[in-house]
This record gives sequence, structure tokens and C-alpha cells, in this order.
Amino acid sequence: SKQVFDIILQLKGTKEGYNCILSMFTPSNPFTYKRSYRYSSFRMKVLFSLSLMSLFTTTYSFGSGLVIAKTARLTPIPVPQKTNNSLLVASLSQEICPPTSKAAKLRDHCADRAPGVALSVALAHLSLSMAKTSLGTHVSPLLWATIFGMVYGNLLHSPEAKKSLAAGVKFSKGRLLRFGIILYGFKITLQQIAGIGMAGLMTDIFMVVSTLTLGMNIGVKWLKLDRATSTLISSGAAICGCSAVLATQPVVGGESHEVSAAVGTVVLGGTLSMFLYPLLYKAIPFLANSPKLMGIYTGSTIHEIAGVVAAGNAMGGDIAFTAVVTKLARVLLLAPVLTMLSFLQNRKCLREGKGRGKCKLNLPWFAFGFVGISALNSFVSFPAAMAKLATKTSAYALVCAMAALGVDSDLKAIRRLGSKPLLLAALLWTWLSVGGLGVTRLFLGH
Repeated sequence: SKQVFDIILQLKGTKEGYNCILSMFTPSNPFTYKRSYRYSSFRMKVLFSLSLMSLFTTTYSFGSGLVIAKTARLTPIPVPQKTNNSLLVASLSQEICPPTSKAAKLRDHCADRAPGVALSVALAHLSLSMAKTSLGTHVSPLLWATIFGMVYGNLLHSPEAKKSLAAGVKFSKGRLLRFGIILYGFKITLQQIAGIGMAGLMTDIFMVVSTLTLGMNIGVKWLKLDRATSTLISSGAAICGCSAVLATQPVVGGESHEVSAAVGTVVLGGTLSMFLYPLLYKAIPFLANSPKLMGIYTGSTIHEIAGVVAAGNAMGGDIAFTAVVTKLARVLLLAPVLTMLSFLQNRKCLREGKGRGKCKLNLPWFAFGFVGISALNSFVSFPAAMAKLATKTSAYALVCAMAALGVDSDLKAIRRLGSKPLLLAALLWTWLSVGGLGVTRLFLGH
């Protein structure tokens, strides 16, 4: 304790001494310095009182750049005029208060992430509420979360505020995203997949593989987009819209602005299909005469599950059931697709000559968790309330992750991408709408 007294007494400057005291006694938050060591209540009161007295007595004895510590163990430390004193005090307070308590470390860990997570949750709640209004009911909550997140993130110019949110935003767009994808498995059972038959399953596989191949090759070779952006847009169009984009991001290492651009193009294409398919059903005779054909066509080509449900219900109950099951089978392909993309990323890294030490195979463990939950859901009868809660939690976690990605997105970086992402999405939408119909008829033998 005497060493602590002497250090504080010798701090030349009221502001530095005050910050040092705060770093030891106030609760951890993103605007104060970390500390883990805790004094007992009596010692803390005594030390705080004596420290305030010492600061009062040294108010008129400011130094011009030296921190003098005349203790047995500490020697004078020269400080240049332009040195960041806050960093000096922070490092000094870490020496005074070494982290020794696991509970304190956990408390600091949570305190660092709390502001960013709270912001993500607030934006997610706003997005879900907006999606229930008459204005936003036809737009995915994931898109609303992207919009609100981008608006907030790009209007926030304070470096201190951005720094305080960084850890929580990173947690939301990483851990919460994976958690949401895993719980997504409660929506699917293997029995549902078997219900569409081999024709529906083969249509799904062909459309997913062909859409990914076309998108990645057209985007990289013809449009000169980077591989991450092309893969994000292609996976969203091929599998399950925004959820696929979010799941693909950690595998290909896409930036936040690339994710936001991909989500925007995917939602645009899915929304257009949602309104177009019921019109095609009424206008084309062979579609109107075969509910199974229309259902498999709808489920294997519309981007989002919500879009499939909306379009299917507009055409009839039988079509809606077939379309949703076909779509769920398509979603189940997410795990093998992400695994394949992970191997492709690793091979690309090795081809560039970076060496095996730097080229790590990042297997999407959360995708295997998603498949595991789906398999478990197929053979274990969970209570309906539990499955419903898991589904809602999954949706909420994904909206939180999308809000965090929006906060972390840079509008200037999105503008630099230009119109190429939109052009790629339009080409893929054309393939799904036109080519998908031909492929469906081929596998069903119509």
C-alpha cells in the first residue's frame, strides 16, 4: 500500500493522478482503464481519501514532463513532451493493480462487449418491430437491420464511441451469428426432406451447385469482383438468402461492407421473385396444372424462406407445403457448401505460396452444429414450445448479427464496389427464374 501511496503522490498533474485513481476504483467500462485487482472496502476508503488529499496538496506543483517515483523499487521515468500520458497512466495502473481474479477478468470481458451487444440488440428489436408494420411487412428484418445499422454506424464519428462499441459489435457479428445458424436446424427434419422425393432433391442440388459455379466465375473472371464478394452474392442466391450470406462471411473472410452489399442484392432479387411467381402461376398453363412442379420450382429458386412462404401461400396450400419443404432441403445443403468453400479457400492460399503455416483450414464448425441439430430434431421429439423458442432465438440472433455488420459497414466502401454486385445478382436471378424452371421440368419429366 505504501508503494501505491508514493506513486500517486509523485504523479505530476491532477488529471493524471485522477485518472489513475479512477482506473483502480471505478467499475470497468469502455471509457475507463481496466483493472482487475480489488481492495477490501476499508482499505479502499482509506486509500481513496489519502489519495485525494495528496492530489490537493500537489495541485500547485505541476511538472513539465517527468514522472518521479522515489520508491525503493521504482526509478524516475523520463516522459517526452508529446507522449500520450493516458497510455502511461494506464500501464502504470496495470502494474499497481495486477489482474489476479478470474471473476474480475470475466467482469471486464463482459463490460467491454456490453455496449456493442446492447446496440445490436436494440437495432434488432427496432428491425423486427419495423418488419411488423404495414410499411415494412414485405421486407426481411435482416434488411431492416442492415439499413438501421449502416445509418447508425456511418453517422457515428466519435473515435471513442466507435472504440467502445468495437468488441461488442465483433462479438455480435461472430458468436451470435454462429449461434443463430446452429439453432436454425430446429426448422428442418430429415422426414421433411424425404417428402419431396428424389426429383426435388436433385433439383435443389443442381441449382445450388450451378448457381454457385456461375456466380463465382462470372463475378471474378468477367466482372472483376473480388472472390469474397462474388462468393457472398452467389451463396445468398444459391442457398437461403441473407442467412447464407451471413454464414458464408466467416468462411471466405468477407468484409462488412461486402456483406451489406450482398444482402441488399439478395433481398432485392428475392422480393422480386416473391411477387413474380404467383403471376407466372396464373399466366402459364403447365405451371397451373401441376402444383408439385410449381412448388419445387418455387422452393428451389426463390432466395429467402420468407419469400417462399409468401409466394407459396399466394398460390395455394399444396404448393406452399411442397415449396417450403423443397426450400428446407436446399437450406440443408449449407453445411457441405461451406465445407467445400473452406477447402477452396485453403487451396487458393496454398497456390499463392503462403505456406502451410499461414494457410489454415477453417472448417465451419457451426455448420456441422446446424446439421447435428437437424438430425437430432429428426429423431428426438422436442416439445413444441422448445422448438418454437429455439426458432425465435435463431431469428433474433441472426438479426442482431446483421445489425452489427451494418454498424461495421462503410458506405464509401460499398459505393466503391459500384454496380457490379447488382449486375451479378441480376444475372443469377435470371438463371434461377428461367433456368430453374427448365431444370425442374427436366427432373420431374414434364
